[in-house]
Amino acid sequence: MTGSFARHAVWHVGLALVLVGILPAVSQRLLLPDIAEAAEIVSDRPVTMTSRPFAPRSPAHETVFQRVEAWTHGIDKPVELSMKDMWPPFWEGRSLTTGDIDHDGDLDLAIASTERGLYIYENDGKGGFARSQSDIGPLADLDVFNAALVDIDNDGWLDLFLATYQTGNYVVYNRQGTFLVEEPQRVANRDDAMLSISLSFADIDRDGDLDAAIGNWAAGWYRRIPGEESRNRVIFNENGVLDGSHFAELPGLPGETLVILFSDIDLNGTADLLVGNDFEIPDYVYLGDGKGGFKAITRDDKLIPHTTTTTMAIKTADLHNDGVPEVFYAQIAGRSALVSERLKMQPLSKYCDGIKDAASRAVCVRNMGIKTWYKSGNRFHPTYAEKCQELQGALQDECKAMLVKDLAIQKEDPTICALIPPDQKTTRAFCDIHFKPWALPQQADFDTTIPQIMRTNVLLTRNGAAYSDTAVAEGLEIGGWSWDTKIADFDNDGLQDVYVVNGTWVPNEVSPSNLFYRNMGDGTFREASGPFGLEDYLMTASAVAFDIDHDGDLDIITQPVNGPVSLFVNGVQSGNAIEVELRDGAGNSHGLGARVVAELPDGTRMMRELQSGGGFMSFDAPVVHFGLGDAQEVTRLTVHWANGGTTEITGPIAAGASYRIARK
Repeated sequence: MTGSFARHAVWHVGLALVLVGILPAVSQRLLLPDIAEAAEIVSDRPVTMTSRPFAPRSPAHETVFQRVEAWTHGIDKPVELSMKDMWPPFWEGRSLTTGDIDHDGDLDLAIASTERGLYIYENDGKGGFARSQSDIGPLADLDVFNAALVDIDNDGWLDLFLATYQTGNYVVYNRQGTFLVEEPQRVANRDDAMLSISLSFADIDRDGDLDAAIGNWAAGWYRRIPGEESRNRVIFNENGVLDGSHFAELPGLPGETLVILFSDIDLNGTADLLVGNDFEIPDYVYLGDGKGGFKAITRDDKLIPHTTTTTMAIKTADLHNDGVPEVFYAQIAGRSALVSERLKMQPLSKYCDGIKDAASRAVCVRNMGIKTWYKSGNRFHPTYAEKCQELQGALQDECKAMLVKDLAIQKEDPTICALIPPDQKTTRAFCDIHFKPWALPQQADFDTTIPQIMRTNVLLTRNGAAYSDTAVAEGLEIGGWSWDTKIADFDNDGLQDVYVVNGTWVPNEVSPSNLFYRNMGDGTFREASGPFGLEDYLMTASAVAFDIDHDGDLDIITQPVNGPVSLFVNGVQSGNAIEVELRDGAGNSHGLGARVVAELPDGTRMMRELQSGGGFMSFDAPVVHFGLGDAQEVTRLTVHWANGGTTEITGPIAAGASYRIARK
């Protein structure tokens, strides 16, 4: 053991459970040094288990969460939005990712940046952060959209997988807490790919290392139907090397993929793959065979009634404590024109008013001023040129380039793109990609795919052999202009809740709040962002939920598009909890794809799956959290390891601590 996890361990059990050539698994009782009860462990391989008690709870707030600007806790990333960013994908934000980078037992944070490449923040163990002063070398020159902390080379340290605009994808290896920024390994993608805007990781062929699903994106809003440059890939990791040389392209129509997720939805022990596309291109659900192959579910299979049309997030989670995952699709569900009374709206004129940091507020106000007159796309108007002249320096140069791009699109004349100055590479790319060839999908293509619906979210609930959509019945059909979605137990009552971050930069008159749906335990959810302190009217696309101060509840960090990074500090004072993380010496070191089931004294069974991906550009730490309500203990903890095998620990396992289960 290393770092504070070792320092704070209060009990430790180790057991060799396989008798070579005699029995696949045996059971043995051990008296634990710090508790009187006995624990029984049955496992396919030897395991150890360590615990670390939670810190005292955070102080109570007037609401459950207290929203503060994250710079008050050391996360000082500035607002990054300028004229060139007022076009997709730049107006859709950048990613957030969390994990223990330096093995000190605390969860750190990395934020993607198209101005600096990457911001890395080290957690002090008490919920405070300090920006890493390490030189990030050539990464500083990249337009990084996605940054995900995952162990690619299987050495136990979380590496960085980076996806950039136009310059490809990279792995930056972590060597005992230091990133090898001068030696980023390129991960080959399609030669014509623009951006892998969505990523997910799992050991799909069960060979002990993490493979990647790459959701490619091309142009978005003003083109809608992409060409082959947007076709998605699965990239296979060969013995810790993920360089893109071993891959399979996913069948079906290429779409503007905003979300991709590995998840074992049929609970057969192998990773399946869910793909969510924007606009009219259908979503896909592929069932995995455990050997790296996938087969698409079709309309004729009659397993899934429909998905969403403008899919932005897909999450799978056990919402009903029955051990079976529901599948939640979030899309544009209730627009900003007050389609649903459940949406909370604020006048656009107040957008920047609540920002405390003066520099952030000034940038926000400047951008909102531009938004009042600049209508991007094919709505170019000659008066915009006069407005460009009022801007200064680099902003004026960006403005002129953007207007040339808009004129080319309005006139449907790709030769106009050549008038964009050579130093405005991003804007030139916006222009050129708009005129790439594409093929109009045929009706026969849609006849085989899963149907789609508009204006409401979809919650697929297992109903015998197939799924039914229960979103309306359960109160989860409205999400606004949904982006990332968090499903977790935020009040430690033993039930998983749903948080949807929300908003859009396209022309509108109001800005909507993020929405929080509390699980009521009766099969329904109630919108409660106000009482929980989770309202935020800044357009937000990415979020991470993790226990920043190790007090047993989940805090939230969001990254608004035109505002400072926000921190929601959880001050819940009721409900017990445990957290579980895995270490698998058989491969896939952090256990991505594993399912952990906790059983309570009253018979309640709660399931969590370790996932990376599924929300929009958001990657949570590989840790599972169980709110326990009033329960003081877990009676049984079962781990279904991602590459096969099971570990069952019969308790009591005390509440109030995080547990690490390590398999030899």
